[in-house]
Amino acid sequence: MTLGDRSYLHFAPPPGPVTPPLVVVLHGAGGTAAWADGETGWSVFAAREGFALALPDALPPDRTQPPKFLTNPPLWRVRNDGPEADLLDPSGPPADDLAFLSAVITDAVTKGADARRVSVTGFSNGAAMAFRVAAELSERVAAVVPVAGYCRVPADFRPARPVPTLYLIGAADPLVPVRGGEVRSPWKHRLVKRRPVAETLSRWAAILGCAPDPVEESTAGGVRTDVYPGPVPFRSVEIDGLGHHWPGGKAQLNHRIAGPPSDRVNGVAAVWEFCRSFALPG
Repeated sequence: MTLGDRSYLHFAPPPGPVTPPLVVVLHGAGGTAAWADGETGWSVFAAREGFALALPDALPPDRTQPPKFLTNPPLWRVRNDGPEADLLDPSGPPADDLAFLSAVITDAVTKGADARRVSVTGFSNGAAMAFRVAAELSERVAAVVPVAGYCRVPADFRPARPVPTLYLIGAADPLVPVRGGEVRSPWKHRLVKRRPVAETLSRWAAILGCAPDPVEESTAGGVRTDVYPGPVPFRSVEIDGLGHHWPGGKAQLNHRIAGPPSDRVNGVAAVWEFCRSFALPG
């Protein structure tokens, strides 16, 4: 589908007696909507479960050339201090990604999705954008699931409503290290200092009005789940042995750069299981 000069992939179940929920999936830096769908299997899963799906495309720095992972990587413009923005230093006309994603939701609802049951998930740079969408478009988002990315929303930001959140991260992620540290950029190959993931989670907890420190909910089979008590559900899941890949996906990113894959958790199923129970009030 095209919206002005932007595009997104749209999948919808056959018409039925119930208006289907919508899941919006945001790819990572350097990726595309089609690549993300092939990596994760979202469209196959959505067809089986009967919900609508939107996979928007970010814009590359040079819009006159085809997108390429290393030389012209599509990128969500989250904020000026975002780690990918620092690394890639995108130039050219500014992109209003927030307005584009709001238009994607509107367009998908027009095509038959339930406006009260819209969820957003994203991977890496897409996760950072998912945090932003949940903060700044909270009146349109019933639930959010960022995967392996950072929250760049200011900690003192107060959304119109706190959005139920699930966060997924691999314990062996070399690009978004759980404990923080120096990371070698896949693009410019320079060392970049990354903060611990716990700082991102505490920042988001403050935005939601949740407690800054988590409580362990469960640990089993190499998967640990923590809960941040507060006005809405906020859980974080750490997966042993998983690098910078979509949980349970095809792990097409170079393992030398992104670390090991893991199928301990089916990320698509986990996102849907969390999101399917939430709807906007009213």
